[in-house]
Amino acid sequence: MKASEAPTIQSPTWNQYRNQVIAAIADVEALMQQLGKGINSEVLAEEVAEHMGMLIDTPEAYEALLKLVKAARPIAQEGLRRTREEQGGQYSLLLV
Repeated sequence: MKASEAPTIQSPTWNQYRNQVIAAIADVEALMQQLGKGINSEVLAEEVAEHMGMLIDTPEAYEALLKLVKAARPIAQEGLRRTREEQGGQYSLLLV
């Protein structure tokens, strides 16, 4: 898929696309955490596009993806935090 063909907020497939972007952000963030590295929003947008098999084909499409990544990144980070807490709790129960 080309980034310029990505659904917009008015599209009936917007929620699915947004959820895919959030999942891709979470995957990239988790990998960066494992590597002990940080990543800025611009590089994250490029990594998300690559993760999703999306070609960034226009400057406008890149800007739209970047805005979505910036808006959705806190959601993905919160999901990762909750997952870590839940797994931590499960590990604690197994040790007791």
